[in-house]
Amino acid sequence: MPLAELDARARADAALRRIRNGADPAREAFDLANTMNDEAVGRLRDAVLRWFRRG
Repeated sequence: MPLAELDARARADAALRRIRNGADPAREAFDLANTMNDEAVGRLRDAVLRWFRRG
């Protein structure tokens, strides 16, 4: 399993633990989605920058 998947899985597991301990499920889902979205945008940005640097 790629490291990125392990990190995402660990974050999801941590969110589930917090929900089981009484945290707001909507807030945990929102935070998890934002984190994963930020990472995806960062990877896309890095790929585009690498592509432009080649040219």
